[in-house]
Amino acid sequence: MTQMWTYTYFGNHTSNQFDWLRYGITGVVILITMGLLLNYLRHRNNARNRDLLVLSLLVAGLAVAIQISDIQQNYQLTNSGNSNSLIMRQFMRDVAKKKQVAPDQIAANQTSLGTGLVLKVGSAYYQVTFNNDTAITTYALTKTTLLNHKVQLIKE
Repeated sequence: MTQMWTYTYFGNHTSNQFDWLRYGITGVVILITMGLLLNYLRHRNNARNRDLLVLSLLVAGLAVAIQISDIQQNYQLTNSGNSNSLIMRQFMRDVAKKKQVAPDQIAANQTSLGTGLVLKVGSAYYQVTFNNDTAITTYALTKTTLLNHKVQLIKE
């Protein structure tokens, strides 16, 4: 069975799927740190509370720094267009425009541009040939036939 990823799939996967999980973990770490701070302020003479607070502050600082780094990286990828999903969506929109079909009718057998890419445009299949430079500025579509006609479309 041949797997093909649809235009909708690339729209749903432009960012990291685990962002909310990481945000939740960071929030929990910050809440624990605030609880330890309150406990330390109530019992200032207890060295254990101070040590736990310092450890928690270090973990919270690390978690926040990782979040900031990821947010900056996602912002740069979105604005520069270097994300695989964004590039694939742009490429599929261009092919849809040239073949005069809706982008939702296009699917690809790979999640990134490269050699061996086959597109399903409507009911026809096309092999994509890219130029040899690293920028991938031109491509050619050649009508092709699949040996395995069972195609699984991955939409999400």
